[in-house]
Amino acid sequence: MVKAHIGILAGLILTLLGATSARAQQIQTNPGSACQASGSAQDLYYSGVNVANRTDGQASAICPVARRNGTQGWSAIAVFVRDRHSTQDITCVAQAKDLTGVAGSGWSETKSSSGEGEQVIVFGPAVGAPPYGPYAISCSIPTMEEAGVPSYISSYVVVEP
Repeated sequence: MVKAHIGILAGLILTLLGATSARAQQIQTNPGSACQASGSAQDLYYSGVNVANRTDGQASAICPVARRNGTQGWSAIAVFVRDRHSTQDITCVAQAKDLTGVAGSGWSETKSSSGEGEQVIVFGPAVGAPPYGPYAISCSIPTMEEAGVPSYISSYVVVEP
């Protein structure tokens, strides 16, 4: 039942953001397991399509986005997460860097989940994103509060014009 509601919500969000407009759109759905642990600690747990934090500390994941149209920014990004921590949220940063990938170049936006449960973190268009630069989504996943009940990223969807 909950999964059906998430699917309906995702369709509605993408519709509201213009993903079903008359012009052609490129929609890429990626599993959470495509995300990689950030930094030197490779401490994320991969299970099927999910990537989870099963540790006693905050962990970060970098989710790459393969661009199909290098001259335009994305129309929308939706990150599907399950937040299982009572006081900490999953925070994601959508980034569009210039070709050099230098810190501070390009565009970024930060958004967070709100409370516990299955949620969708949605980013609108990357206005002013540099042409041909790399895209990525970086998410901070909270510590595992209860044994065997981690927070995780299940998938992310990128809509390009």
